[in-house]
Amino acid sequence: MEAALRELEEETGLVVEPEDLKFFINDPNYNCDVYTLKVHPNTELDLIEPDKNGEWEKFSFEAYERMAKEGCITPTHTTCIEPILHRIKPQP
Repeated sequence: MEAALRELEEETGLVVEPEDLKFFINDPNYNCDVYTLKVHPNTELDLIEPDKNGEWEKFSFEAYERMAKEGCITPTHTTCIEPILHRIKPQP
């Protein structure tokens, strides 16, 4: 949890309380815990490392699923796409 909070601030500039992060899933391939955080739609995220990352971008669940299935995002999101979508995608 401490590492997640630290990385969140380092990568986005957001400072949140531990209770704001919710454990979501563990990727056993990397022993990597994934957390969720609800962020207000108008929240501006800082581009802390512009030499390493592009601008923050918002996209739909459908676009996220397509990028994961095409292998265009991190391996955890690619290999764990089904349980992730099952838990976060709004149900019709």
